[in-house]
Amino acid sequence: MLPWGELGKVVVALTTRSAFDRQLNELLQDVLTLAEMVESQLTEAIKALEVYDVARAQRVADYDSRINRLRYEIEENAYTLLALQSPMARDMRRIVAMVSVVTNLERMGDHAAGIARLVIRMANSACTISCAKFDQMAELSIAMLRDAMTALDTQDVALAKGVINRDEQVDALHKAVYDELIATMTNDPATVECATMLMWCSHNLERYADRVSNICDRIMYLITGNLHEARIDPMP
Repeated sequence: MLPWGELGKVVVALTTRSAFDRQLNELLQDVLTLAEMVESQLTEAIKALEVYDVARAQRVADYDSRINRLRYEIEENAYTLLALQSPMARDMRRIVAMVSVVTNLERMGDHAAGIARLVIRMANSACTISCAKFDQMAELSIAMLRDAMTALDTQDVALAKGVINRDEQVDALHKAVYDELIATMTNDPATVECATMLMWCSHNLERYADRVSNICDRIMYLITGNLHEARIDPMP
């Protein structure tokens, strides 16, 4: 049997670890909440794009500030844990990974807000071009995001790798949209302004999906501890 003094130290250590685990779980839950907000933002941006709904687009653009605030709150909490708990190895990777994840999520929110702002511009310029592939790109991107968050929550390396592989589908749709809009502008020069803004919408969707892949790279590092397993993405 341990002496009372040693037993007290064990109890304190277990209590401290329990509190730390709770804080880590709260950090994860905040990240998952941010991901849900970013998903909702893209869904609403695409709905606004379908019918050039200015009011809906403005709400999406305004919502971006809430995403920014939560991102910085999560980041601040992560830094506080690093400073107060001095975590080692896996716990350190977990906290650092959360910072990387929320940074990418916040940028994904920026891409959704970027689509919304383009919708406002196009509505004001009486743009009438539509592109059905945007729905497909958004659906794929959102499915990727959901699976990425599941991989983060369950520490699933295989799922994270699968998400990265699916990014090629969004890239292919982005190229198809680009080719389609180039043809539209060639056939009707009056559509150049509108088609150019739609290209930027497609670019924002493609980058949204790219950032999901970046998140999965970090999840893989979190789980394996091997940076070489992560895909190195070119600068935007």
